Amino acid sequence: MTERTMLLRDIGVNAGLPYATYLLLSYQGVPAVQALAAGSVFPIGAIVVGFVRERRVQALGMIVLAATLASMLAALYFTSPFLAQAKGSLFSALFSALLLGSLLARRPLVFHLATIGQAAEDRQQADTLWDTEPRYRRMMRRITVVWAVALLVEGALRLVLIPLLPIALFLPLSEAMSLGCLGLMMAWAWRYGSRQMEQIEAHRGDAISPG
Repeated sequence: MTERTMLLRDIGVNAGLPYATYLLLSYQGVPAVQALAAGSVFPIGAIVVGFVRERRVQALGMIVLAATLASMLAALYFTSPFLAQAKGSLFSALFSALLLGSLLARRPLVFHLATIGQAAEDRQQADTLWDTEPRYRRMMRRITVVWAVALLVEGALRLVLIPLLPIALFLPLSEAMSLGCLGLMMAWAWRYGSRQMEQIEAHRGDAISPG
């Protein structure tokens, strides 16, 4: 499966199907909270299926699952459409907290995310850079902080928009904001990381050159 196919699948499962479910159930007279909760079955199901297939727990998937379930249960209990729509902001807050908390660990979460799927040689190089290069450690920690702040801002902005927009407009806009924020953060991290790695490699080259 190509990356484009995987992206389209994820958009369909996490945005398209929940949105279509909400529109269909709302048209049939189902209250907004129940319609939103029904649409959440698809992203929750995708996380569960992924866990069954891979036989391992993914921290990011568990955060999404916990945030979705928490917002849906709160919305159903308090019969609040606002809480039902706030699941994206809740996820952003939880993920941001995880990123900031990982700064207290030996290595931040961004380091582990950056090395997922790499070949053994590349992972070993990353480990060596972390142990020997202060610039590399600063780079990873700075990316972690920027990602955490960006997620908080994006989540807060979505909370502000919930009472201002009708649900049918907010749902696709919310997903677009999430994808846009993620794309901008990845683009910035790639550009910033590339520049920093060039400087690090140049510095290492000067350090080992004779004379």
